[in-house]
Amino acid sequence: MNFERSLLSAQNILLIVNFFFTFNINFYKALKLLMYRITMEWEITITDIEYEKCKEFAQKSSSSQREHRSGGTMIRNNNQISFDTLRGKMGEIAIKKFLEQPPLNVQGIELDFKIYPRGIWDKEDFKIYDKRFSIKTSKHFSRYLLLETKDLERGDTYDYYVLVLVNEKKRTAQIAGYILKNEMLTVSEKTLDLKKDECIPKTGVTLDADNHARHKDDLLNSEYDWNSLVERKA
Repeated sequence: MNFERSLLSAQNILLIVNFFFTFNINFYKALKLLMYRITMEWEITITDIEYEKCKEFAQKSSSSQREHRSGGTMIRNNNQISFDTLRGKMGEIAIKKFLEQPPLNVQGIELDFKIYPRGIWDKEDFKIYDKRFSIKTSKHFSRYLLLETKDLERGDTYDYYVLVLVNEKKRTAQIAGYILKNEMLTVSEKTLDLKKDECIPKTGVTLDADNHARHKDDLLNSEYDWNSLVERKA
């Protein structure tokens, strides 16, 4: 009887140990997955050399850029075009540096600093495994990824859009996240269909053209999301 009780006690102890061991492993996995899914904004510093390269490109290319956005009527002068181009190039450098650092370790990204004639643009900002990316930059306090509706509907060749928030004075850029083209093309609860002369939600900023808009909190931007993207080779 004592032997049977001892055996039963040992079995109970093993069951309890196994329960806690399994629970801890599952808890760790769940916690790790939850941490991956927390949306982050990663700040990238633009060096003086990188900034001057962007500035020089913006100044030289301003005369060949279009004065208005797709579907828009507001005419931009050379200073405005140069400033927008500067911010855009800073964003491209930031995402390149972001993807090159651990744990992503993406190599071989080439940025295009060529100056094209008016009406001709580069095919994409960069590529990963034949997937084309478009970098959309905005001011550091912005909250929405905005894409002109006409650009989306005419069949842009991009597969993904990336939002980068740039602070020109501090020469920093925050990676706000990415989204698939189809997610931006399809109007939904998260992808808004904003019309010309409407305001960006919760701002007094009026839109110069029809836009599809998505809040930065609804973009993919965890370590898990980025790892999944760069490992997706098909």
